[in-house]
Amino acid sequence: MNKLLPLAVMAVLSTAAARAEEPAQTAPPVAPVAAAPAAPPATAPATAPGTAPAKSEEKPASCDDALGVSRVAEVDTTGGALFGDQYPSTTLLQKGEVVLTFDDGPHPTYTKEILAALAAQCTKATFFNVGEMVKQFPDIAKQVQAEGHTIGTHTWSHPNLGSLSLERAKAQIESTITAENAILPNGVAPFFRFPYLSDPKQVRAYLASRNIAVFSTDVDSFDWRTKAPDKMVDNVLKGLTKVDRGIILFHDIHEQTVKALPTVLKELKSHGFKVVHLVPKSHVEVIAQAEPPKTEASHGGSHHRAHHYVKRRRYAKR
Repeated sequence: MNKLLPLAVMAVLSTAAARAEEPAQTAPPVAPVAAAPAAPPATAPATAPGTAPAKSEEKPASCDDALGVSRVAEVDTTGGALFGDQYPSTTLLQKGEVVLTFDDGPHPTYTKEILAALAAQCTKATFFNVGEMVKQFPDIAKQVQAEGHTIGTHTWSHPNLGSLSLERAKAQIESTITAENAILPNGVAPFFRFPYLSDPKQVRAYLASRNIAVFSTDVDSFDWRTKAPDKMVDNVLKGLTKVDRGIILFHDIHEQTVKALPTVLKELKSHGFKVVHLVPKSHVEVIAQAEPPKTEASHGGSHHRAHHYVKRRRYAKR
C-alpha cells in the first residue's frame, strides 16, 4: 500500500497539470465573445445628446420615411420666365408636385425653426429674402444656403413696386442681389418674387433683361392672415385640392408658420404630394447697387413685422 501511494499522488498531479494547460489552449476562441459587450457603448453617444429629445423624436428613422425631395428641377432663367397662377401655365410642375417657398426672411428665430422642420422631413425649399433682413441677419441667410436650400430675392424693403418709378424699383432689386451675393458663399439664384405679387409690366421686362425668373404662387397658406396653425394646414390642403400641384407660399417671419409647418409637411406626404427642389441653371450677374433710402423702407428693418399684408396684399390675376 505504501508503495502505491506515491504513484497515485503522481497521477493526480499529472491530471491537474494537464487541466491547468487547457485555458491557455481555449483562450483565443473566447476573446471575441468578451469583446462583444463593448459595441453598445460605441453607439450610445448617437442617442445620448439630451439637449432636445422632443425634436429628435420628430425626425424620421430615415429619409425613406420622410416627405423628402422627389426631384431637383434646374430652372433656365435665360430671357426671364414667369411661374405661378397669375401667369400663363408652364410645365414647371407635374400633377401632384409642389414647391415650398418662404418670403420676407431671414428671421433670427423662426427661420432656424423652419429649417429644422424641413430637415426633419428631409426636404428643400426656396427662400425669397428681403435685403434689409439679410443685412441684419447674415448668418441665418448663410445657414439657409448651407442646408441646401435655394435663395432668391424679394426686394430690399418690401415696397409695392407698382407704386415706385422704374429706377427706384431697380434699386430695390439690385441692392438686394448685391447684398446677398456678398454674403452667400454660393451666390444668389436669379429667382425673384414681387412683394404683394404686384408686378408692373416694365419691372417684369427689366427682370427678363437681367435673366431673372419671376415666381408667383399657386397655393397660399395665408400665414400672414391667420394665427391658427390648423387653419393654415387646411388652407394648403384645400388649395392643392383645387389645383392638384403648385408653388406654396409661406413666410418665415411668423410664429404660426413654425407651428403649422411640421403638420403641413406630414399631410403633404400622406396625401401623396411630391416636393420639387428648384435650383438655378446659373447664378445672377451682380450689378453693384447701393441700398435704397430708408424713407422707402416699408418694414423699418424690424424682424417683428406688422401684418400689413391684410390690407395691402393683392393678386394681379385671380
